[in-house]
Amino acid sequence: MGIMYCKDNKTKTEIGDGKVTTMTNEINNSLFNTEVKQNFLQDMINAGAITEDTSKNYERILGITAEYEEGLKKDLNEFTLRELETILLGFKANNRNTIETYARIISSYLNWSVGKGLVKINELANLKPNDFIKYLTNSEAYFTEKQIRRWESRMENYQDAVIVRLLFLGVGGKQMSEIRNLKKGDVDRKNKRIRLVNTLKADKATGLPVKFTERWIDVDDEYTFDLIEGAMEQLTYTKKNGNMKQNPHVRPYTDLVRNDYIVRSSITKTENFNYPVDKFVIYRRIQMLSEILGIEDFTAKLIQRSGMIYLGDKLMQDGSLSLDDMKMVADRFNIKSYHNLKGFLTVENILKTYPQ
Repeated sequence: MGIMYCKDNKTKTEIGDGKVTTMTNEINNSLFNTEVKQNFLQDMINAGAITEDTSKNYERILGITAEYEEGLKKDLNEFTLRELETILLGFKANNRNTIETYARIISSYLNWSVGKGLVKINELANLKPNDFIKYLTNSEAYFTEKQIRRWESRMENYQDAVIVRLLFLGVGGKQMSEIRNLKKGDVDRKNKRIRLVNTLKADKATGLPVKFTERWIDVDDEYTFDLIEGAMEQLTYTKKNGNMKQNPHVRPYTDLVRNDYIVRSSITKTENFNYPVDKFVIYRRIQMLSEILGIEDFTAKLIQRSGMIYLGDKLMQDGSLSLDDMKMVADRFNIKSYHNLKGFLTVENILKTYPQ
């Protein structure tokens, strides 16, 4: 393989095996044994195993392991299984899919090291999917349905309360698109169900779905429909949940966009507003509620997980959660695989949240 350096000595082009790859020659000093790690990343890119963008995530994880390598004064590929397990536990991951991804990145480096003759074995090679559960550090405290309902009662805007309720019931989708796309015509109160559209690809200018999937979910709670209809009819939005300081020059509310969507933004421009609300409007409202109501860790992710715990409690029989129960929860929350729930949707967490 030949290497041609540019005059500025900051980039180089590697030529070999019919491939031409341009990469930075700047050294990332956050990595331990930097040259070896950079060679690993470049080999992975050249082999088509990862993309340039993915390599940044690999580099981030190797930057974390560098602290352990510095502490033990040896490369990651020389770590014992126990030392590698210390790293995995150190990630303090709450989700099995997350810790498995991190472990696979480390394992790919160990495999590469074996292939290069740097070490003889990959200590993580024999780990199976279920083995990753023991490396989870689940410190999450889940919200009960009563807590969620009590907080919803303290929300001045139906527009806010409906977001929280929908998340808790399993509505979400890519970038909150199932909530953002929900329209009046998707709500079938008579048959107690709602139609959800999950945007896979959106028009950049309008946010309208170009490619999407759709599904119906049953909603057997009249309270939820009350919140949805309240959000439909709401024309103004009370700022900061009514906690605005009185100012004669500032209105304590904003006018909402009028269209067929359930969740709508405030009017701030003079353009056509017949488009889905921006995802950041939803995230900002949840953040505001967390601050105003004084709820720690009040995030879309934790609200959804709390809803999964609640559904798990309803499905659980004889103190056990079956495989079918797990699949039903995954289906309700539109999760691709029930395996992604194993790290937190456990009998232990259900009983901790809903003591029998």
